[in-house]
Amino acid sequence: MEDSIVEILEAMCADYQIVECAPELADTAQFCEHYGYRLDESANAILIVGKGDPRVYALCVVLATTQVDVNKQARRKLGVKKASFASPDETIKLTGMTLGGVTPFGLPTSLPIWIDSRVLE
Repeated sequence: MEDSIVEILEAMCADYQIVECAPELADTAQFCEHYGYRLDESANAILIVGKGDPRVYALCVVLATTQVDVNKQARRKLGVKKASFASPDETIKLTGMTLGGVTPFGLPTSLPIWIDSRVLE
């Protein structure tokens, strides 16, 4: 885990646990099964892109049991006519994180973070 992310969590006095994850377990379902977490208590951070000029991005955090509604809610919230999931290359370039390890912590301040209210329950 990046030192900057740990620093942010500690500054927030957050209760956290670092779990080293093998790359082959980056898929949420495989990760949860291997480490004994439930899908309904896990979340995914997914970068979406609005296909305008310029392109606009946002990171969506949703429960692992939920899908991001890219074509309706996310597209409208981005204010564009078309939206999709960002490519792996875009995700790595914009977040500095590898796929399967994207978190809402340590991101550029210019990147909006949208958290589904169900994640906070």
